[in-house]
Amino acid sequence: MSLCYFVISKAGYLLDIELMIDMLTERFMVLITEISAPLFFLINADKRIFWLYLCSGILLVLLSKKGRWQQILKLGKQSVASKYWFNRSTKIDLQWLFINQVLKALLIAPILISQVGIALWLYREMSSLFCMGDYFVWPTWLVMSIFTCVYFLLDDFSRFYSHYLYHKVPWLWRFHAIHHSAKVMTPLTLYRIHFIEYFINSIRAVLVSGLVSGVFMYLFAGQIGFVEIIGVNVFTLLFNLAGANLRHSHIWLGFGVFETVFISPAQHQIHHSNARQHLDKNFGATLALWDQFFGTWLASKNESVRGFGLYKQAAPQKLLKQLWGLGR
Repeated sequence: MSLCYFVISKAGYLLDIELMIDMLTERFMVLITEISAPLFFLINADKRIFWLYLCSGILLVLLSKKGRWQQILKLGKQSVASKYWFNRSTKIDLQWLFINQVLKALLIAPILISQVGIALWLYREMSSLFCMGDYFVWPTWLVMSIFTCVYFLLDDFSRFYSHYLYHKVPWLWRFHAIHHSAKVMTPLTLYRIHFIEYFINSIRAVLVSGLVSGVFMYLFAGQIGFVEIIGVNVFTLLFNLAGANLRHSHIWLGFGVFETVFISPAQHQIHHSNARQHLDKNFGATLALWDQFFGTWLASKNESVRGFGLYKQAAPQKLLKQLWGLGR
């Protein structure tokens, strides 16, 4: 009897070891996948620096210059110059990108999965408080269209308001200042985000997605989801095609009268300006409506940006000095 117990116990112990090895191997592979993911951002339509979005930005610049080839050639030379890509500021962009990819593999990925749990929890709570739901039995295309629009509006407002708080709440600004410390703006500056801010942004995205999904699961019978083109939310696709990569660049592109509705790349460059008159302007991601309501909107017409970075603050361009955030 004791021999049998020993054999069973040993077998169970070996099984635990195998399971542990499998789990560690799986986590290691996830880590390697996330770390290597930036190498494929150019061919990933979910990423802003996807090749198609870069090409659309170039096309918009060509259209905006209307054949002024000297200006186009000047911008082209500036964009491919070695000092534009190989400098301390861009080096920090890449370092923060690497850190956040590791963080995503270890901590953020499980959080992103939890949006399904939030949606199901909200669905069950609403069903228990009221009745079983499924009030509307509409065509799938219509439900998905409404879902996509509602999600876009709530997500865009949450992006604006969280960005607003990053600037207004001192301990949040300490971390958001890392993003604004970039002195050279390239499309890679998008990824220059302190890991605390990256963590908060992930929670924000999960809450918005989970809550909107839960409400739609309760109200509508049938399938819910995004209207997608090439596997990307249609609003995300349009946003990226509309020169999103130019936001973090030296190339000035305004939207004219349309800036009252949509934030242009030039308006976002104003947001990154180190000039006093541009402080705390244009927090919006896509829509300009929120900035107009909060009194933080500024058109790009008659404005110019002479330098990027923090106002009256010499931010260190070394990673170790940025890990704990930056004070005012």
